[in-house]
Amino acid sequence: MNTGITRIVIVAALAVAGFAVLVSGFSGAGSISAGGPGGETAVSPSVSVSVSKSPKTSLSPHRAKKIDFFVLNGTTAVGVAGAEEQRLSAQGLTPALNAAGFAADDAPSKPVTKTVVYFRGGAAAAQNRADAQWVADTFYKGAPVRELAPIYATGTLVPAAANVVIVIGNDRASGTSG
Repeated sequence: MNTGITRIVIVAALAVAGFAVLVSGFSGAGSISAGGPGGETAVSPSVSVSVSKSPKTSLSPHRAKKIDFFVLNGTTAVGVAGAEEQRLSAQGLTPALNAAGFAADDAPSKPVTKTVVYFRGGAAAAQNRADAQWVADTFYKGAPVRELAPIYATGTLVPAAANVVIVIGNDRASGTSG
């Protein structure tokens, strides 16, 4: 339930409770005691409203600038990964740099037929999956999303900071992604 609706429900509940108390003249809604030390009358209404917020059940992708990515060229075409890295950076994603200072490199095995968007596993796997799915849906329509394959996860090829890794396949070799 969003906060706007929650506020409306609370206000409506309080209005109904207040109206009920006014109509019944405070009878049964609380206790009235007269004859305090100065002859004052004390009224203690007993109205309680309880609203619980349901827990969030699904993860949402981070904002683009929070998604750290790395691109691998799985084609034989030159410069494809670099072009994709520039395109994603221009869209606000954060490039994860390897030891050489680049956010793109050649895939260890070529050719790759179809572009795949990978996410890093581990403790943040669920969030990384959500981020990778958003990248796939936004920039690589139809690309499958998978957990980072051991061929890319081991060694120094992909920087540890990259939570999303895109391996460009021959389906995108022309550089016309999306």
